[in-house]
Amino acid sequence: MEPTDPNAAATRAEEEAALTPTTISHCPTLNEAQMLVSLLSSFGIEAKIEGENYLRMLGSMVPGSDGIRVQVRQADAETAMEILNPGPESDFDEK
Repeated sequence: MEPTDPNAAATRAEEEAALTPTTISHCPTLNEAQMLVSLLSSFGIEAKIEGENYLRMLGSMVPGSDGIRVQVRQADAETAMEILNPGPESDFDEK
């Protein structure tokens, strides 16, 4: 049995965590969720709608839903949030 490098195991765990899906938005409609996915895709961020096929099949018949969840990889979550919630434009602050 070969010795394992603890740093390699930690790095592998960090890489796996970075790929874990993270919910960044709850949308009231499937169309809104699809627009967010399209917007993020235009910035090179892979996004998905959790359970999209299920939602297409059942539509609004799903009771107690907290909204349609848009998810990205954990590594892209901060960038995605900045795209979806841009801060004030600094260009307009100049006098």
